[in-house]
Amino acid sequence: MKLYQSLFSIIERSIKWVRSKLSEQQFLIFASMMVGLTAGLAAVLLKIFVFQIHRFVTLDFKLPFNLNSYLYLVFPMIGIILTTFIVRRFFNQKLGRGTANIIRSIVKKSGFLPKGQMYSHIITSAVTVGFGGSAGLESPIVTTGSSIGSNFAKTYQLIYKDRVLLLACGAAAGIGAAFNAPIAGVLFALEVLLVDASISAFIPLIIAAAVGGLTSKIILGDSILLTFKLQEAFNYYNVPFYVLLGVLTGLISIYYSRIYLRIEKVLDRSKDWTYGKAIKGGVFFSSFNFGFATTFW
Repeated sequence: MKLYQSLFSIIERSIKWVRSKLSEQQFLIFASMMVGLTAGLAAVLLKIFVFQIHRFVTLDFKLPFNLNSYLYLVFPMIGIILTTFIVRRFFNQKLGRGTANIIRSIVKKSGFLPKGQMYSHIITSAVTVGFGGSAGLESPIVTTGSSIGSNFAKTYQLIYKDRVLLLACGAAAGIGAAFNAPIAGVLFALEVLLVDASISAFIPLIIAAAVGGLTSKIILGDSILLTFKLQEAFNYYNVPFYVLLGVLTGLISIYYSRIYLRIEKVLDRSKDWTYGKAIKGGVFFSSFNFGFATTFW
């Protein structure tokens, strides 16, 4: 522990020395690089954790009589219960959900996010997704990256405008690293987090997203999660099909959001204790998996 504290102290002193040699605008560019690098490393950790847990569940966890095939149906419930335990035991039931928590912090908390969110979502999301839960990696890596940017700005006492910008840089870098999509990270930050952004915000965002994406690419390559390659060249004759796909996915997203909110309301009205809600959700999810499996297998 003392070794880590000494290392962080050296890094912090080095960054403060760099700041003393740079103008505010130059330091903001430097800060976007550091936030992008850190968020990229966080995305690498998240992807490795998910991959290792998923591999343990699907390959290394061996039982006789071919029970693994049936356990695939209940592993998501196990993941949900384990995540609930981790949140209650180690994070004191304070985790926050989705990007709404980040937007709330920008509007009502001057862009400050808790330090714990720099690592808590990596752990809980890795367990949930690794066990087959239907949660994606976008929200946890956005929250993690945003918290990294916010706390970097807090540590070096940057003003509100720069703090929010670095928060958005962390989110852009996280998406760029997790999904190998830096441009998507920049667009997400501009559309969701920085609604009234100026032209000057583009350069730090692009730098952070590029650094995050490169960090993941250099460390992991194409070997872990979300690997795909284009098999055919772009054909503009297919544009109508792309438009149709966009409309269909938009409708599906509306359906998903409404079903999510309804289920959330039902569980909020429930008087069950926390683990009871987790078990209910897990049973529902596993039952859906069983119905889907028996229909299409």
